[in-house]
Amino acid sequence: MKNLNKYFIVGILSISMMIIPSISNSSIHDALAQSQSATTQNKTGADSIKVTKPQMGQQFIFNDKSKPANDPQKCAALAEVVKGKALPDYNLCDVVVYRQAPAIMRHDGLVLNNFSGIGHYIEMVSPALNTTTMYQGNSSDTNSNAGNNTTNNTKAAFGEFALLDSEVVPVRDVMNKYNWTETALHHHMLGETPKILFLHWSVTGDANELIKQAKEMIEQTSTYQDLGPNSKTPSSAGP
Repeated sequence: MKNLNKYFIVGILSISMMIIPSISNSSIHDALAQSQSATTQNKTGADSIKVTKPQMGQQFIFNDKSKPANDPQKCAALAEVVKGKALPDYNLCDVVVYRQAPAIMRHDGLVLNNFSGIGHYIEMVSPALNTTTMYQGNSSDTNSNAGNNTTNNTKAAFGEFALLDSEVVPVRDVMNKYNWTETALHHHMLGETPKILFLHWSVTGDANELIKQAKEMIEQTSTYQDLGPNSKTPSSAGP
């Protein structure tokens, strides 16, 4: 009887030793498969992010009354149209388009294209009206307009284009076509080569249409000439 019990116990132990490795191997295999699948998905996701999403920066605010950007995605979409940089703020979208060509040189050889001020600057805000007594005018019209401005894509925009002499007239022609208002044309610096003029403007309209019109104006210039992986013009917008 004792021998029978011994054989029975030995048999159970033998079967257990055969089953446990099988289960362990199966669990390890499943875990590895899940890990590989997760790794593949993460890698694919990361790759797709690089392709479909723009590079994102940080915003630092030191004024207690300032608020963070409230519509950065919309601002980014506008900047994408003109191959620029979006600088979103609260109820405000700044778009900077850096000149890739030609290289604007200071008298000592410094390439000025690295400065945003040597590019094209587009700023858009909601055209909210000042309703204080001094500016309110017809109260019913003012209230109506203020209400409309909060529900559509209308923006008041202003900015400037940094232009070579030969680019001023072609850009002006497109501005006139879309009824943009020229507010100033002047120099900002002395001694740069080639010489550049700054054409200031203002306009009110649908943001999506305004940014497309701005692109048409910028296309009258050599701004995008070297925009690519082999750009030879140093620029904050370049590689």
